[in-house]
Amino acid sequence: MQSEKSKNAGNPSPTTPLVEFLETSYVECSEIILLEENMNFNERAASSANVKLGGGYLLVAIDIAARGVDLPDATHIYNFDLSKDAVNYLHLAGRTGRKPFSDSKCFVTSIITSEERFVLQRFENELTFHCKELLL
Repeated sequence: MQSEKSKNAGNPSPTTPLVEFLETSYVECSEIILLEENMNFNERAASSANVKLGGGYLLVAIDIAARGVDLPDATHIYNFDLSKDAVNYLHLAGRTGRKPFSDSKCFVTSIITSEERFVLQRFENELTFHCKELLL
């Protein structure tokens, strides 16, 4: 999430470099859809409608912007920032594979630093699940 000070200084949204990278790296995707916290209801609704039309797409959303988005065909979620608590983590992870209780596997990948590992362990304990750890 971008601070007001950063916005007022004219700095780009932290999602901008990510979207630019995805546009050049995933040319097979027909569209990259962005949801940001400063979007009004109509802008968010239009972006969500584009997602539901189908086709290959990547949705980039910050935690706050992802709330209330229903994407039953989603198969992968990539968290670049952990949610503040286990309930919000579960809510975001629950965006995957719900068509209407899919048999296909769904994946949630959280990209974290070693300092954030304890937070994810707390979520694992509270929600009774286990993460597979891959070191990069």
